Amino acid sequence: MKLQVGSPVVVKSDVVDPDLGIDIAGWQGRVFEIDYGGTALIRWDSITLRKMSMELLIQCENENLDWEFMTLDMIDLERATARDSEADALRTANQLKAEMIGDPRLNAEE
Repeated sequence: MKLQVGSPVVVKSDVVDPDLGIDIAGWQGRVFEIDYGGTALIRWDSITLRKMSMELLIQCENENLDWEFMTLDMIDLERATARDSEADALRTANQLKAEMIGDPRLNAEE
Protein backbone atom coordinates (compact mmCIF):
# COMPACT_ATOMS: atom_id res chain seq x y z
CA MET A 1 0.00 0.00 0.00
CA LYS A 2 1.56 3.24 -1.11
CA LEU A 3 0.24 6.24 0.76
CA GLN A 4 0.69 9.77 -0.48
CA VAL A 5 0.11 13.15 1.08
CA GLY A 6 -3.65 13.67 1.04
CA SER A 7 -4.50 9.94 1.10
CA PRO A 8 -7.45 9.16 3.39
CA VAL A 9 -6.50 6.55 5.99
CA VAL A 10 -7.97 4.62 8.90
CA VAL A 11 -6.04 3.36 11.93
CA LYS A 12 -5.87 -0.44 12.10
CA SER A 13 -7.15 -2.54 15.01
CA ASP A 14 -5.18 -2.73 18.25
CA VAL A 15 -3.35 0.57 17.75
CA VAL A 16 -2.88 2.71 20.85
CA ASP A 17 -2.11 6.42 21.05
CA PRO A 18 1.60 6.52 21.90
CA ASP A 19 1.21 9.50 24.25
CA LEU A 20 -2.07 8.83 26.06
CA GLY A 21 -2.37 5.05 25.85
CA ILE A 22 -5.93 5.10 24.47
CA ASP A 23 -7.28 2.88 21.70
CA ILE A 24 -7.40 4.79 18.41
CA ALA A 25 -8.41 1.91 16.14
CA GLY A 26 -10.87 3.16 13.53
CA TRP A 27 -9.86 6.82 13.77
CA GLN A 28 -9.69 8.37 10.31
CA GLY A 29 -7.92 11.25 8.67
CA ARG A 30 -5.61 12.18 5.83
CA VAL A 31 -1.87 11.84 5.39
CA PHE A 32 -0.49 15.33 5.93
CA GLU A 33 3.21 14.49 5.72
CA ILE A 34 5.30 11.39 5.12
CA ASP A 35 8.61 10.58 6.75
CA TYR A 36 10.23 8.04 4.54
CA GLY A 37 11.59 6.38 7.68
CA GLY A 38 8.21 4.67 7.95
CA THR A 39 5.93 7.16 9.69
CA ALA A 40 3.17 9.50 8.55
CA LEU A 41 1.71 12.61 10.10
CA ILE A 42 -2.08 12.26 10.05
CA ARG A 43 -4.54 15.14 10.26
CA TRP A 44 -7.75 13.74 11.77
CA ASP A 45 -10.97 14.19 9.82
CA SER A 46 -13.93 16.15 11.16
CA ILE A 47 -15.81 13.01 12.22
CA THR A 48 -12.88 11.72 14.29
CA LEU A 49 -12.37 15.17 15.82
CA ARG A 50 -16.04 15.39 16.84
CA LYS A 51 -15.85 11.94 18.47
CA MET A 52 -13.02 13.10 20.75
CA SER A 53 -14.31 14.13 24.15
CA MET A 54 -13.74 17.69 25.32
CA GLU A 55 -11.97 16.16 28.32
CA LEU A 56 -9.48 14.48 25.96
CA LEU A 57 -8.95 17.67 23.96
CA ILE A 58 -8.30 19.67 27.11
CA GLN A 59 -5.93 17.02 28.44
CA CYS A 60 -3.99 17.25 25.18
CA GLU A 61 -3.91 21.05 25.36
CA ASN A 62 -2.73 20.95 28.98
CA GLU A 63 0.03 18.46 28.10
CA ASN A 64 1.06 20.36 24.94
CA LEU A 65 -0.01 17.46 22.73
CA ASP A 66 -1.45 18.14 19.29
CA TRP A 67 -4.95 16.65 19.03
CA GLU A 68 -5.48 17.66 15.38
CA PHE A 69 -2.53 15.59 14.17
CA MET A 70 -0.71 12.41 15.14
CA THR A 71 2.42 10.70 13.86
CA LEU A 72 1.92 6.97 13.37
CA ASP A 73 3.84 4.11 11.85
CA MET A 74 2.68 3.53 8.29
CA ILE A 75 2.13 -0.16 9.11
CA ASP A 76 -0.64 0.94 11.51
CA LEU A 77 -2.63 2.61 8.71
CA GLU A 78 -4.90 1.40 5.92
CA ARG A 79 -6.21 3.31 2.95
CA ALA A 80 -9.80 4.48 3.49
CA THR A 81 -12.52 6.42 1.74
CA ALA A 82 -12.67 10.09 2.66
CA ARG A 83 -15.66 10.93 4.86
CA ASP A 84 -15.35 14.70 4.60
CA SER A 85 -13.22 17.41 3.03
CA GLU A 86 -10.01 18.94 4.36
CA ALA A 87 -11.97 22.17 4.84
CA ASP A 88 -14.48 20.28 7.04
CA ALA A 89 -11.65 19.03 9.26
CA LEU A 90 -10.14 22.50 9.60
CA ARG A 91 -13.54 24.06 10.33
CA THR A 92 -14.28 21.44 13.00
CA ALA A 93 -10.88 21.93 14.65
CA ASN A 94 -11.50 25.68 14.80
CA GLN A 95 -14.97 25.13 16.29
CA LEU A 96 -13.54 22.82 18.95
CA LYS A 97 -10.86 25.37 19.83
CA ALA A 98 -13.55 28.01 20.24
CA GLU A 99 -15.59 25.67 22.47
CA MET A 100 -12.57 25.23 24.76
CA ILE A 101 -12.18 28.92 25.46
CA GLY A 102 -13.12 29.65 29.03
CA ASP A 103 -13.29 26.01 30.12
CA PRO A 104 -11.96 25.97 33.69
CA ARG A 105 -10.07 22.70 33.02
CA LEU A 106 -7.93 24.38 30.36
CA ASN A 107 -4.46 25.07 31.77
CA ALA A 108 -5.70 24.16 35.25
CA GLU A 109 -3.00 23.22 37.69
CA GLU A 110 -3.10 19.57 38.73
